[in-house]
Amino acid sequence: MRNKKTEHEPKNHLKAAKSDEFFAEARSDLRELEASAPVRAGENAAREFEKMTHRIGKLELLTDITKALNSTLDLDEVLEKIIDSTIQLADANRGFLMLADDRGVLEFRVARDSEKRALRMEEFAISFSIVNDAADRGEPLFISDLLDDNRFKDQKSVIDLQLKRAVCVPLLLEQSVIGVIYADSDRLSPALAKDDMSIITAFASQATIAVENAKLHGKVVHSQEALERENLKLRQELTGKYELSGFIGRSRSMQEIFLTIQKIASYTTTVLIQGETGTGKELIARAIHSNGLRKDKPLVTINCGAMPKDLLESELFGHKKGSFTGAVSDKPGLFEAASGGSIFLDEIGEMPLPLQVKLLRVLQEGEVRRVGENTDRKVDVRVIAATNRDLSDDVKKGLFRGDLYYRLNVVPITIPPLRERQEDIIPLVEHFLRKFGSKMNKTGVEISSEAMKFLLTNPWPGNVRELENSIERALALSGTSRLLAPTHFPQLARKKYKITTP
Repeated sequence: MRNKKTEHEPKNHLKAAKSDEFFAEARSDLRELEASAPVRAGENAAREFEKMTHRIGKLELLTDITKALNSTLDLDEVLEKIIDSTIQLADANRGFLMLADDRGVLEFRVARDSEKRALRMEEFAISFSIVNDAADRGEPLFISDLLDDNRFKDQKSVIDLQLKRAVCVPLLLEQSVIGVIYADSDRLSPALAKDDMSIITAFASQATIAVENAKLHGKVVHSQEALERENLKLRQELTGKYELSGFIGRSRSMQEIFLTIQKIASYTTTVLIQGETGTGKELIARAIHSNGLRKDKPLVTINCGAMPKDLLESELFGHKKGSFTGAVSDKPGLFEAASGGSIFLDEIGEMPLPLQVKLLRVLQEGEVRRVGENTDRKVDVRVIAATNRDLSDDVKKGLFRGDLYYRLNVVPITIPPLRERQEDIIPLVEHFLRKFGSKMNKTGVEISSEAMKFLLTNPWPGNVRELENSIERALALSGTSRLLAPTHFPQLARKKYKITTP
């Protein structure tokens, strides 16, 4: 048996030798195949395909980023989008952006990480030599391995943070550096090649435009705000010039009245206001009171023609309990109520002659006597009276006491009718449009030029009060219209076109 086994051993050895030879030939053939032109071409094609796929992906990302960048004009938002996009395009961990000030000095504006979290400048330990190099050159700077770059490998921040890659791109506008974008990473990434810098550089050009647009927008907004402030200041100045305590007047006659009010407001001088019905006599009285030293005290008003003689006397001077039927208690009069302030006696020309005597005593002595009493009471009241009558003519006719007229007419103010001061109509119309537009929730309603012609040529027998009522009526009739037309002033339109109602 031993001899038989020995006989087969040379044959087994021969088989092993042939196997080794076969595999050696196979390896040689494989090397030849790998080195062949078709295989090499295929590998190159695969690499090129991978590079093209990567580049297309970056370009698609750039398109999306550019759209997002153009979606806002707020500078702070634009800067954040720029640095976030740079970090994304450069596959970096973090980045910052600097902008040049008016002197051309770069200032730190925003720093973010890949999670879009804000970083403080103090936390952003980085060698600014990279930034200075890119800014000085005015060219993009791409460093694939900082630890292997002789210019920066010995920088403390590079060593401490173990930084691997850095991208720094200047923002150029007409050959001037207006800013710098910087991003770095602590890892090497084969996905980012130098070819990617062309995409990042293209993005930087778009970023420059976005920054300039945002700056320009900011300047426009600032200019608009400044213009609005200036307009507001002018309006306030004009309001102060053409309006006094709610009374509006642009005409020379009204400006003279405003000047008179400002001169006499601080004194106790008696004032007699004369003017047609609806001219605003009570508003003038209120302006005198509110611009004087008594403005914090009461202004008491009464229409002397609106109540009978006996009741008017009690209202003005007060009464004692039991002095007449219905006098169930002592009552101070309006003069006492107004003490320290002012009293406005509207339609003073309608006051009965017997009461004029008592009023004269108040003006001369500063005292009132209640109905039913024998004692006088001191009062400190400024008297402002108004009438639509010609009191000088009434004095001649014996309808008004001459001595009282002269006591009242210390400072006369005559308000001209609206038909004699057409230049006041437009500001009055604007005022009433705002007033009633606010009440009716119709702000911003304007008036057509044709309708304004009607208002300017109307004689306005009811003066300002009639104009005010006409504007209120027109707004009520305007519905949803934003422009008042002649048809919204039916009475004026009928006068103009002789329109007849059915």
